Amino acid sequence: MHRLTMTTGAGYWRLLAAAWSGLLLHSMVLASADSATPTRLRVEPDGQSEEVVVYGPDFFAVYNPVNARDMIDQLPGFQLVNGGGGRGFGGSAGNLLINGERPSSKQDRPSEILARIPVARVERIELIRGDTGSLSAGGQTVVANVVLRDSGPPSWTWTTELEQDTDSGGPEPGGSLSVLGTAGDTRYAAGIEARHFFFGNSATEGLTADQRLVELRDMTDASQGNEYAASLNTETRFGERVARFNAKLEYLGSGFRERSVGVRANPSISPFRVDRDQTRRDYELELGGDLQWQTDSQTDFKAIVVINRQWRDRAAGLRSEDPDEPVMRQRAVTDSRSAESIARLELDWFGWDRHYLEANLETALNVLDNQLALHVDSGDGFRPVLVPGGTARVEEWRSELQLTDSWQIDQWTLEPGLGSEFSQISQTGPGGQARSFFFFKPSLAVIHAPSNAHQTRINLRRDVAQLNFGDFVSATDFGDEEIDLGNPDLVPQNTWVAELAHERRFGRIGNATLRVFFNRISDLQDILPVTADQGVPGNIGDGRRWGIALETTLPMEPLGFRNARMDMDLRWQDSRVEDPVTGVDRPFSGESAFRVNTELRQELTAIQSAWGLSASYRDETIRYDVDELDIRSDGVDLELFIETTRFRRIKMRLEAENLLDRRFERDRRLFDISRIDPRPAFRELRDFRRGRSLILSLSGGF
Repeated sequence: MHRLTMTTGAGYWRLLAAAWSGLLLHSMVLASADSATPTRLRVEPDGQSEEVVVYGPDFFAVYNPVNARDMIDQLPGFQLVNGGGGRGFGGSAGNLLINGERPSSKQDRPSEILARIPVARVERIELIRGDTGSLSAGGQTVVANVVLRDSGPPSWTWTTELEQDTDSGGPEPGGSLSVLGTAGDTRYAAGIEARHFFFGNSATEGLTADQRLVELRDMTDASQGNEYAASLNTETRFGERVARFNAKLEYLGSGFRERSVGVRANPSISPFRVDRDQTRRDYELELGGDLQWQTDSQTDFKAIVVINRQWRDRAAGLRSEDPDEPVMRQRAVTDSRSAESIARLELDWFGWDRHYLEANLETALNVLDNQLALHVDSGDGFRPVLVPGGTARVEEWRSELQLTDSWQIDQWTLEPGLGSEFSQISQTGPGGQARSFFFFKPSLAVIHAPSNAHQTRINLRRDVAQLNFGDFVSATDFGDEEIDLGNPDLVPQNTWVAELAHERRFGRIGNATLRVFFNRISDLQDILPVTADQGVPGNIGDGRRWGIALETTLPMEPLGFRNARMDMDLRWQDSRVEDPVTGVDRPFSGESAFRVNTELRQELTAIQSAWGLSASYRDETIRYDVDELDIRSDGVDLELFIETTRFRRIKMRLEAENLLDRRFERDRRLFDISRIDPRPAFRELRDFRRGRSLILSLSGGF
């Protein structure tokens, strides 16, 4: 009955999303009759460019922005990608440029950089749809270029925030302060931010065996802590040279406690209690910079260096109290140190008519030092327990060469690319070894833009995934009372990507992009069985993924909403890989088939205010382990906001989150030997509630 409810709910929300999509597309057709071309287009000295759409400050005035992040959020047909997590510098590219250049940082996320730029300093925002010579999209489909003005005194931005959970602890304050200005030939930006957070949750969990309830638990948990960050960005001009420097320091400290009180179906067995706790301390420092210069009018060089260091300390504990058994205690302490050092050289040459050539050479060194100490007390005192692979050092040295060309042919742009990557990975400790890999990475993009309102894009490329060094080492999981073993034999999975997208622009803000995609994955990373009941992160073979995505920004006037817009991101996909346990094809682990995110926003211009609703839903996800299935459903999330700038140009915003008090359901099925068994030996059914919360924020500038 529990599973039937989840499936029926998924079908209902799929049907509702399909109906809503049809209504929005009907609105799009009506709105397209208003105008077929964007109102603000970039005009080049030699004519108009179909690849670039320009939005000036007057376009964003109706939204009353305070910083550049507020402006980007309202950019039609654009979703900010924060980057990070990819291989090296080139592989972690976001889709943001500042004055035509990518920030030379990985951990200082684009959203945070934008939040430190006052709106008064933004001259315009250019939406780049493809490659435009000096403004390279860097492999991204759509890129936003924020053009700044340097004149005037220093500009400050500030934010304050207060969050209150309606059914747990709080309040939780936070805030930030940043400045952007110029001193001689140097533009600088600096900022600090701090936040206190608290999350309180409750859940009920039932354990069944042979379809009979054998155990029932009431669970409560709480997490709280503090986050601090400081950043500095500078840009200095020396004649034809430009030097940039970036620094970011972050700290996170938190504590977590969970208590489970349970009873068993057998009345002769006394109630029991399980307590779990964890403390964490994280420090992260990143320093980066680049030097850019031109040797002549046709050649541009840029040298980039990024250095990142992370220190992560964890202490976790588990205590089980059962009146009929000795008290069981476990303690685990993990010290993790990681480092990434990147050097990159970029060469741009545009001396060939209708061509823009780029060559990139990059080398990087990644290191992880991990130490895990586990102690167990079964009633006679704590004793150390050896965890294989818990203490180890992992290193990867990688070098990459990439050559690309952007060739303009009337209404067509061809962007062929040829790249290669060589890497060496080594690990110390038992089972450690050294291995080498070579990957050939070609790419081809074809862009057809017959008018400003239409654009078709075809992308073909090979991607190589970033290995998570945490998968190489072992870790404790006290939540499921397991040891997650590492695997020193991991291989980077690589994907052949094929995409076809068509973009249609209409009216002042109207935009719709339909994309179909197909992925062919080799060495898919998942859980690889090593025994009948034990698995490790590993490569399980080749897989396929395909799907369709729709992104829209639609004016809502045809439906009776003045000064209103609807943004929607909808995606359906399917996938197949041969299960290493059952030998039967199944979807990829942990991926949902369907998701949809929508936001309705209406400007109340007469009172300098706005209101809006956002809703999101995704299908359940299934994670496949050797002897268990972990099925999760997050339900529907609904949020409401109101904001105003009527009072001294200070933006006041009130958000109500999780209005539906959605249920986070977990169905964990454990099998006696493996998933080959016809039915699970045990099932854990958890109904998890996070509760509602209110967030009041104020922001402004001076």
